[in-house]
Amino acid sequence: MRASLQPLIAGLLLALMGEQAAAQACGPYTAALYPYARFYYEDPHTGPAGIDKDMFDELARRSGCQLRLVVESRVRIWDQMRRGGVQLTLSALVSPERREIAELVPYAQGRYQVLMRRELAARTPTIAAFEANTELRLLDVRGYAHGPTIDAWVQRMRSQGRLVEAGDFKTATRMLKAGRADALLALPSGWGIAMAAFDDPDELVPVDVTPTERNAVALAMVRSMPEDDRQRLRRALQAMLAEGKVHEILRRHLGDKGAKAAAYTGD
Repeated sequence: MRASLQPLIAGLLLALMGEQAAAQACGPYTAALYPYARFYYEDPHTGPAGIDKDMFDELARRSGCQLRLVVESRVRIWDQMRRGGVQLTLSALVSPERREIAELVPYAQGRYQVLMRRELAARTPTIAAFEANTELRLLDVRGYAHGPTIDAWVQRMRSQGRLVEAGDFKTATRMLKAGRADALLALPSGWGIAMAAFDDPDELVPVDVTPTERNAVALAMVRSMPEDDRQRLRRALQAMLAEGKVHEILRRHLGDKGAKAAAYTGD
């Protein structure tokens, strides 16, 4: 009798171990990066680098989730998230449309400003002033969100036929230099790239058109991901914030001043 029970017990133990392993598994999931300034770039000496690369590496290590990193344009990332081909992305500014697709967990903040030639900036210091001159065109990258005020402005420019769109930020900077538009929306981390495209970097200046607005930057996880896995990643991110790891990563790529400006206050 005892001998006949051994195979049954062994089978039950194997089944239990299999269930535990399945319960502990997380992923693999596709995590998307997009090339922009210090968020993701290819270092000629060390290879893939940037804030989002370091963030995903740390999230994977802490959560135990398997994350397969891919690089896509911003518009393709959100299209793939809708279709289920991508499950996570970082540096996502919060918007109502994105909340329908993904759970958004804030960890930093950012604010877009408007890059213009110095002479134009001096006489066009506000959104209202820009809109009032119907000859001016605004340049943006497809798929970007910027916060409520600027998102509404972008929609107005689109409806008036005054919005010019590019597939990526580097292309947008070349289009600005070529005169395809008069102003470019950019985060501070991208100003250097845009200014470097001009013969005289000082020709381009930022105009802060929403000085009192702060926009949350978040980890986006599609809602089709199991809640247990999202909770793992959520807790890992919260621990990184509490321990100062997020600030360390931001400081590594943005410097002290940039990291302080990007620090998430929870307001």
